Amino acid sequence: RRLAPHPSIAIPQVIQTPFFVFNSKYDAWQLANELQTDWTTDAERAAVLQYGTDFLDAFAPVRSNAKNGAMITSCICHGCPWPELTLENRTSYQHYAAWAEGSDVGAAAIHIDSRQPNGGGKITSSSCKPFP
Repeated sequence: RRLAPHPSIAIPQVIQTPFFVFNSKYDAWQLANELQTDWTTDAERAAVLQYGTDFLDAFAPVRSNAKNGAMITSCICHGCPWPELTLENRTSYQHYAAWAEGSDVGAAAIHIDSRQPNGGGKITSSSCKPFP
């Protein structure tokens, strides 16, 4: 039997605490376990690209909250090499620091690599799984 919460306890419907997201729109674990592909065919590669688009669509509520920040990479990784990843001439940790200290707020605190997997071939970290 499910118990109702005590009447004096308010249960928020959305997360109200500001947070910073480090994630790949082509997360290797998610591609392997959710999409279940190794992108060897043209159709599978197209599915990976669509996965990135779908990730960004699902990410929209986080992105639209002016209190949040993010560094979304295109590196196909899980446990990404965050110290190595740069975007807009800053490392991922520099983006985080700018958000944490309040110098990047709102849309300026959301950093999304718009390129295709692995920066369209420009991210060469050994931590990024190859994408033909």
